[in-house]
Amino acid sequence: MAHPIHRILFTTDLSKSSITVFEQTVMLASQLGASITMLHVIDDGSSSTQNRMVHLVDKAVYEQIRKESQDHVKSILIGKQRAVPVIQNALQELSENTSSKICGQNNEVQIDGIEVSAGNPAEVITEFSKGVDLVVMGFHKKGSLLRTLMGATGKNIIKESEKPIFLVPLKS
Repeated sequence: MAHPIHRILFTTDLSKSSITVFEQTVMLASQLGASITMLHVIDDGSSSTQNRMVHLVDKAVYEQIRKESQDHVKSILIGKQRAVPVIQNALQELSENTSSKICGQNNEVQIDGIEVSAGNPAEVITEFSKGVDLVVMGFHKKGSLLRTLMGATGKNIIKESEKPIFLVPLKS
């Protein structure tokens, strides 16, 4: 059964190509009368290959690597926490410029929130998707369809999300 789309989740990796994805998101939201939540996830390393190494090395070695990795990620995230307001301001500016450019000054699309979160990107996006009607993501068209099209994060979101996903193709 089809459901109306009132709330859209725009996911961004802050790359230059995400501007194209956001422009498409604004156009879609404008046509549907929907609002947008913007989301950037700072990868905390919990999705790294180290989590899959436990079967390849001695348990004590794995625990040492895990501890070192956690300490390293923690120090990086402390620095990135200072960057959160900068990221939010940049996304706010993107939303204002893009919305007025596409919809005009008087018909701007409503932005429900600008979220910057740390964690496993696939898990965070999947969790945020529970509160929206549609998830919008960009993808690069190269190699075999799903494997390289989306990468591990995208594949996990597609597998776990219970909401429709709108994929915007990007030039490589």
